Amino acid sequence: MRCNHIKRFLSAALLLVFAAPSGMVTAAEDAAAPYYVNAMMLSSNVKLTDKNDKVTLSLRDSDVKQVLRMFADKAGMNVVFHSSVSGKVTLDLVDMPINDAFNLVLQVAGLNYYTQNNTMVVIAKDNADNATFSKQEMMVFPVKYVNAAKIASFLNKNVFGMKRAGISSVDAATVNSATNEIIVFGMPSDAAIVQKVIEQLDREPLTKTFTVNHTTPAEMADMICNMLLPSRGSGTSKDNSSGDTGFAPPTPGMGTTGGAAGIITGGAASSTSGTEMKLGEGVVACTVTSSAQSSVAAPFDVQNLSISYFPQRGTITLMGGSEAQMKMIENFIASNDIKQPQAYLEVSIVELNEEGSKTLSNVWSINSPNWFVSFNGSSGVSGGRSNSPQYVPIQVYENGSDEATTKYIPARSATYISWTMNYLVENRKARVLANPKILITNGQESVIDLTQDYVEKVTSEFLSTTAVGAGTTGAVQRTYTIGEDQGIKVALTPFISPEGYVTLNVKPEYSTVADQVTTPSESGEGEDLQATLLSRRNLDLKNVRIKDGETLVIGGMIQEDDMKIVRKIPVLGDLPIIGSAFRSTVTTKSKSELVIMITPKIINDNEGAVADI
Repeated sequence: MRCNHIKRFLSAALLLVFAAPSGMVTAAEDAAAPYYVNAMMLSSNVKLTDKNDKVTLSLRDSDVKQVLRMFADKAGMNVVFHSSVSGKVTLDLVDMPINDAFNLVLQVAGLNYYTQNNTMVVIAKDNADNATFSKQEMMVFPVKYVNAAKIASFLNKNVFGMKRAGISSVDAATVNSATNEIIVFGMPSDAAIVQKVIEQLDREPLTKTFTVNHTTPAEMADMICNMLLPSRGSGTSKDNSSGDTGFAPPTPGMGTTGGAAGIITGGAASSTSGTEMKLGEGVVACTVTSSAQSSVAAPFDVQNLSISYFPQRGTITLMGGSEAQMKMIENFIASNDIKQPQAYLEVSIVELNEEGSKTLSNVWSINSPNWFVSFNGSSGVSGGRSNSPQYVPIQVYENGSDEATTKYIPARSATYISWTMNYLVENRKARVLANPKILITNGQESVIDLTQDYVEKVTSEFLSTTAVGAGTTGAVQRTYTIGEDQGIKVALTPFISPEGYVTLNVKPEYSTVADQVTTPSESGEGEDLQATLLSRRNLDLKNVRIKDGETLVIGGMIQEDDMKIVRKIPVLGDLPIIGSAFRSTVTTKSKSELVIMITPKIINDNEGAVADI
């Protein structure tokens, strides 16, 4: 007995030496103390007795049943041990409240307890019979703002799953989806901790709306989802229902389930999954999900941050997340929703066409009463039998008569040769001018489209019908394929600098009809147009810098065609000098040049759009 008093005295002395007095905290310890926004204890209020007297114990390898029986005697309770209870404990306790000492023994020994009236049932916390003893009451807890199923899952994994003494050690929480309520089948001691968890997690989600003035809501939402959030380590997802986390590009119109990008509507409008915009509709751009997974605790992702935008209203709405995330996005919008510089662009498109031709033709003909031969520059040499009559009728007035009489005289029977030379010079000049004036915005592509439709292909088909007694009849059906790219198209993307320069990406495209290919029609009537061949003159200029008010001239887009056709009488046309009289020559030459002149004028409004960037 004397040795036991000595051990107790030494234990108390050691505790006094190494334990700091209550309320004495050094400055270094205070600076290193953790900072919690919200904190709560995840243990039950183990209450063996209301008196909670202090006990001092020193035991070595004592049977756990005997130790717990001692606590039951101290509390004046009956105790029943499940067959799963076994083991030994060693402890040294000095002036510890009995409820805390009882809780420590249960935790060290891996046990749990349940009370029924004045009887305490002790069972191993991993035993399957815990479900039988823990279901003592059905408790209903309403949830206001978040999904009750999420909180129930959190309770089962992070509270009841820890199997602490005084708390149900089975999945005790389920939900009533119709009323969004949590139902707990457990012990009365579970109610306090369940209520604390609901108070911490069931909070009204933060909602904030921003109006964008100088960018479109879709562009700003895209920058937030693809630039800001990934750079801050936040994962954005277009579909959280699959359980995947991390960054995924947002895709508008993907539906409305989970965190999917899709359409949300205001008022009583129903949700849609199409891309058609209606008044008041919004598009969910992305949802922030947690990418951190812990083997100790299950994640709780009800308050995910969702970014949506309303094109018709010009607003971006944030829902969920934290105050810090809201502030970060607000600063990002304020920094990037700035007025973009603009420039007035005057474009002159000039096409110069010049065509010329020279035609030298020699026409020879030999005529006789019975045959003829001729040569010209178009049909070549031709001949045949002459159809000249032997006698030619003439009208003769005789003896002053007012009436003429017809007489026939012999036709000329001589053979004669004739030669005719034609020389023609033709010059044609034309000018096609377009002078569009457009307003361009920094970084936005503008297109000047001066193209026209044309028939690219024609397909004919004979639709036959057979009537009784009438044979086969029918009609021709023609199908026309229309092209749209004949003409001039200029695409411009400007970059306006604060120093008064405009850097342009210019892509002019010019196409004209070069030739058409035809084949006999399948219907047997005429010919069908099989293909239209276009002649193209395209450029792709990058980073062309122009000073404000100066003119950029794009030229050199020239197309030339030369053609010479010679027709001649064999042998005679090859003779030197005199052979030119027996040849016909046609020379044609065409030339066209496209010139584009671009003059930018930077717009400086009252707010100094260029100078403030």
